[in-house]
Amino acid sequence: MNENLIITLDPSSGISLQAQIRQSIVELILNHSVLPGDKLPSSRMLSHQLKVSRNTVILAYQALVDTGYLQPRERSGYVVSDEAPTTRLVDTPGADQPFANIDASTNLGTNSGTGKIDWDAKLVQSCSYIRPVQKPVNWREYAYPFVYGQVDDELFSHSEWRDCARQALGMRNFSTMVGDFGQHDDPMLVNYICSRSLPRRGIKARPEQILVTLGAQNALYLVAQLLVDQSKHVVIESPSYPDLRDILLQRTKAITALPVDAGGLILDEEVLRRADSVFITPSHQCPTTHTMSASRRRQLLDMAARHDLLVIEDDYEFEMNFLESPTPALKAQDNDGRVIYVGSLSKSV
Repeated sequence: MNENLIITLDPSSGISLQAQIRQSIVELILNHSVLPGDKLPSSRMLSHQLKVSRNTVILAYQALVDTGYLQPRERSGYVVSDEAPTTRLVDTPGADQPFANIDASTNLGTNSGTGKIDWDAKLVQSCSYIRPVQKPVNWREYAYPFVYGQVDDELFSHSEWRDCARQALGMRNFSTMVGDFGQHDDPMLVNYICSRSLPRRGIKARPEQILVTLGAQNALYLVAQLLVDQSKHVVIESPSYPDLRDILLQRTKAITALPVDAGGLILDEEVLRRADSVFITPSHQCPTTHTMSASRRRQLLDMAARHDLLVIEDDYEFEMNFLESPTPALKAQDNDGRVIYVGSLSKSV
């Protein structure tokens, strides 16, 4: 066993320690300093030698297993693979640094040596201005974690979830679960949405009117792709769902945010008259949780009809209103098909 691999790490190089370990071992293999079948130091021993975290070494070893340089042996650790590649690994320049720090002219191509790529000319759109929502991974350690989209372990019914998972993964439903429906959504799910989910919101729909997406955010993205471009004027709520704002900013800069009060979106007909679409959360406004009043709902639908306006209703957390009975969805009052309804099952789960 090679108890001491000659590896030198440079913490100031801008390359992660894991990548440096990986590259050093590859060089040792390509230079025949270690041969096929040779055993490498244990992760504990190498981490002690290099004075780095053991997880850093484990991840470096695992990456080399994935690329064929090493292979694990039960109770023996890692050895150099008999089929280790003979050509050098080429790491993507900048792969170990934040994307924002990569110059647009950085060569992100192959090792052909043909020169730098002008990414400013290649990219049709930049998304660097988008501010992603930051969710600290240690949010459970906060006394009052004001972070959404996370599950409280103490409130989640693990036993019921296991029962549902066991039933769904059983042989009886296995072929349905793994089947590829091609251009169609799962008929059982669509039938449930039509017969159980939407009627709770006062909505009647046929299966061909249902499109199953990867959540409400994906649905909003698809709607924006279809209905919004640089020539369109969009109205949103203020405050509003940050990710919706970022989605729309990728399509148009003509976005007007109307304020919200206890009765929901404050309607401004002069603004709505010039708009092409309005995105709202009338049942449980995000993030204020206010419910849009019945009178404003009627006014909004009347304005939409007068000014040929499309309304995208995100039925956000309607079931989370514990102060009063849920009001029917705005879509339930839509008589001419101007409301595009976006719902989600995740909160119910």
